[in-house]
Amino acid sequence: MSDRLQPKSQSSCTAALLTPRGRGAVATIRVHGTLPALTHAIDACFSPANRKSLTEQPLNRIVYGLWGQTNNEDLVLCRIEHETVDIHCHGGMAAVERILADLQVQGCTIQSWQELACQTEPALEVELQAALTAATTFRAAEILLRQSQGILRTTFEALIPDETADFDAEFFQSQIQNLLRWEHLGLHLTAPWRVVLAGRPNVGKSSLINAILGYDRSIVYDEAGTTRDVLTATTAIEGWPFQFSDTAGIREQADDLEAAGIQRAEQTLSQADCRVILIDTSQPAHPDDQRLLSQWNDSIVVAHKTDLPQLWDERLPEQAILVSSKTKAGIEALLETLVKRLIPEVPPETTAVPVTKRQIDLLHQATAALTNQDPTAYRSLIHQLLLQESNRETLNDAP
Repeated sequence: MSDRLQPKSQSSCTAALLTPRGRGAVATIRVHGTLPALTHAIDACFSPANRKSLTEQPLNRIVYGLWGQTNNEDLVLCRIEHETVDIHCHGGMAAVERILADLQVQGCTIQSWQELACQTEPALEVELQAALTAATTFRAAEILLRQSQGILRTTFEALIPDETADFDAEFFQSQIQNLLRWEHLGLHLTAPWRVVLAGRPNVGKSSLINAILGYDRSIVYDEAGTTRDVLTATTAIEGWPFQFSDTAGIREQADDLEAAGIQRAEQTLSQADCRVILIDTSQPAHPDDQRLLSQWNDSIVVAHKTDLPQLWDERLPEQAILVSSKTKAGIEALLETLVKRLIPEVPPETTAVPVTKRQIDLLHQATAALTNQDPTAYRSLIHQLLLQESNRETLNDAP
C-alpha cells in the first residue's frame, strides 16, 4: 500500500461536498467518474472491511472501512451507480477537507455541489436550489420552493419574444415590472432585513434588542456610551428573517474612542433597510434627539422607557410608538410596524418572485434594453436570465 497515495496524472473524475459546510453529524461527498479513474481514486484511499476493490462492491450497499494510511478516518461508502460513489464521513470540515484533498491528489477535480448538479439539472433550477439552501425561515423557504418548482422558469420563458410576431416592448416592460415589484422581498428571502437601532447614549437600545429577542444579546450598563461596536442579532418576525443592529449612542460631544463607535453607527444606519430612532422619555428632550430625528426623518420612532416617570418636555413625534423594554409594553406594536414597513404586501402563492441579485440585475438591464428599443440585447439578456448564455460558474456565488 506504500504507493497508494501517488498522484494520478489524468483528471477523469470529480468530487463534490453535497451536505452544507460547517458543523453537522454526517457529511456526504459524491465522487463520479469513469470506472478506471474512480476505482483508482477510491482504492488508493479507502480500505474496506471486506477487503474488496471498488469494482467488486455491490451497488446500493453500505461498506464500512478506513480512509487514509495514517490517522485513519472511520467512514462508510456506498456505490450508488457503477461510476458514482457517495462517501459518508464525520460532520464538520476537518474530515471533509482531508478526504477532498486525498481525492484531489488522486486526480479528482473538486467541484461545488452546484457544478455537480448542473451536469444533470437545468442551471436555473440549480440556482434556485442554492437560494433555497440559504433560507433561514420556513416562510422564506416556502416562497423559494415554489419558485424552484417551475413558477419562475415559466414566467422567465414567457419573456422570450415570439420570432414570428411583432416585438411588443410595452408588453414585456409590463411583465418585467410585475417581477421587479417583488425584488426587495426576493433578495431578503436569503438575507435578513437589516433593522438598525440608534439614539443618544443610554436611551436603552441594548435593552430593547434584548426584549425583542427574548434573551440577553447585549450587555446592559447604566453608563452612557458603553456600546462601542455594532452588535447584531438575527431573529424571525411573522416568519420573516430580521437582523437587528445595536449601535453606539450618538451625540455631539464624545471622546476619540466613542467617536469611532459613532462613526460606525452612522455608517450602519446609512446601509439599513429600516431605522429605529429611540428617544428616552424619562429624560428631558435634548438637541441630539432632534438632530437624529431630522437627519433620519424616515425612521420609525420609539418613545422608550415609558415605565419610568415621564420628563420629556416636547411634543412626541407623530406615529411614535410607546415602548417599555422592562414591561414589554409596545413591543408587539413595534414588531407589527416593522413588518408593515418592510413587507407591506405578501406575494400570492402563484406569483413569480426573482430571488437573486443576478436575476434582478438582468431584469433591470432588460428593461433598459426595451427602453432603448434594442430587441437584440433584450433577447440576449432573457437567455442569460434563463442561464442559457451565461457562465455557469456564477452559480458558485449564489446565496
